[in-house]
Amino acid sequence: MVLFRRRPEVHVDVTGFHAAEAPAMQRSVLEALGLGARPAPTVVPARLQVERGADTRLVLVWRNVIVGFVPPDAAAPLVAALEGAAGATLVVDGAVHHVDGTWRVWVGPVPTDGFPPVPEGLDTLAAPDVTILGVPVRRPDGLR
Repeated sequence: MVLFRRRPEVHVDVTGFHAAEAPAMQRSVLEALGLGARPAPTVVPARLQVERGADTRLVLVWRNVIVGFVPPDAAAPLVAALEGAAGATLVVDGAVHHVDGTWRVWVGPVPTDGFPPVPEGLDTLAAPDVTILGVPVRRPDGLR
């Protein structure tokens, strides 16, 4: 008896780019890292799935958690690959790394000479408020 059948996978090579919306996705990235609330800054290899999101957006899924979005300027080849995948799961190599206090998702092979700077305007969503049981927690000095 087969209870769960995995979809076939199609691996796509990409030239490399930073995923969008890292500040807004920090909780998801930390959950997918699975190393506690404050993991040591290191480069963690990631096998990312590319899936369709709302409207024309493409989302990046790592360990069953959405961890970022494909920027519009990098989406065209992945959209074409998704259309050609015929129902298979589209997979790309990547890595998660720490930059200026934020965990970033890199899509593509890890650059040997270091990650390039994060492009301006890549992140447009605000980081979520810190909450305890859904109640926002604010410090008296206005810091998060």
